[in-house]
Amino acid sequence: MKLTKYFFVFVKLSLVIAANETADDNIISTEYADDATKQCMKDGTCESDIISAVNINTNGEVTPTSIATATVPFPKMPEEIHAIIHEDWDVLDPRGVEMINTMSMIDGAVEFAHARSSFFDHLKGTFSILAAWGQPEEIKRTGLVHTAYSGDLFQFFLFDSNIDDDRSALRTILGEKAEALTYLFGTVDRGSLCQFKEISRNLRPDATCSANVTQVIEHRGNESGDIEITMKDAAGLLMVTIADYLDQFVDTNGWKDHHQMDNGGSRLYPGNGMPALGFFWFTSICNAIKDHLDVVPSIFNHCETVISYDEDKEARDTYWKVVTEEEDLSEKEQIDLLNKTVSLNPFVGEPNMLLSQIYYRQGKYHESAVEARSALDKFYILASCWDKRRPFEHWIGFSRVMMLRANRMLEGQERSLPCKDPHNPLYVNHNKLELTNLRDAVKEMKAREEV
Repeated sequence: MKLTKYFFVFVKLSLVIAANETADDNIISTEYADDATKQCMKDGTCESDIISAVNINTNGEVTPTSIATATVPFPKMPEEIHAIIHEDWDVLDPRGVEMINTMSMIDGAVEFAHARSSFFDHLKGTFSILAAWGQPEEIKRTGLVHTAYSGDLFQFFLFDSNIDDDRSALRTILGEKAEALTYLFGTVDRGSLCQFKEISRNLRPDATCSANVTQVIEHRGNESGDIEITMKDAAGLLMVTIADYLDQFVDTNGWKDHHQMDNGGSRLYPGNGMPALGFFWFTSICNAIKDHLDVVPSIFNHCETVISYDEDKEARDTYWKVVTEEEDLSEKEQIDLLNKTVSLNPFVGEPNMLLSQIYYRQGKYHESAVEARSALDKFYILASCWDKRRPFEHWIGFSRVMMLRANRMLEGQERSLPCKDPHNPLYVNHNKLELTNLRDAVKEMKAREEV
């Protein structure tokens, strides 16, 4: 017998609510509810069937249906995030493919082990983050090669800043403006810009930039030992610095904790993968430089919100407690700790992703979908992940699978995945697993995205 394949076409409504009842609680989420819906929920006068839908079978026959519990729409994947996942570099920059192909032919970039990946992958990651943040050409291109001339903390280089031919070669790859900014990145003391050194070492609570149009800082390529740069360039250098650190965000860092230590360092690489601490100075520096940027990124509430060192550390340690002590914690304890992490650092999606999994196991599918959506929203804005044990695209992919499964269960479908034909033995393997076409699964995810 051929199983009828159903597709769900949902009517767009202004209200979306969900009630999830268990023996112990009655949790109602108003995450996507308007004021009228919230009032009817308070009064107890809401309709039980709140979403209409139709089933369309393979013969094109339409059958109306209704679903008592609302689904949660997928956030639209930004074009830049899609390009990062698919490595469609020309979407991020008109010369993206050309520049990255050129860098890929440099053995020193591709074969050198950086913080947590190859140097080449790190350069692509920094470039991708800055492009997703909408930064101007010279800033995102500087991200692609930021330590090509070395840096004030990084002793390695690919191009020699003291040789004109090397500078000319990099200028050919990047263009004049980006090469000039890259030269500054590799030869000045960034620590004096907007109190970056003091902020990053937690020696002061907030960053402030010079009120002057320019600032004089130390420079290893100038005979006088210093150089005057504009505050616009200073802001560009610090924006690249934030993306640079975000991409290599691990507590045990290959180049910093090992390669540059003649004694081999004090900790075994790669460590346990715990996130490093940095959001306290990311947010502070972003707030300090925002008035000097041509484009203020949407990260950290458009650079308006600053979190403290203590909040950053407590958020990281609380999250890591769940990660490392999962078997010793009850699900309620895990939920409480993860919600605490979210309140301390609202800019990272991983705690929401873990919450989504717990709620799914508990049969709280609406809460699961809401948390998975929150994770995606944060991943899309940050354009990177906090927990580097898995790559950025994997966190996005897993969040989307969780949203798909939770929504299908909310709809009362028999299976959380769109299995091809579970009643046809040709689509059931020897371990009784019902086969799922990944193209169909991703197609359904896309169909569920907000317009």
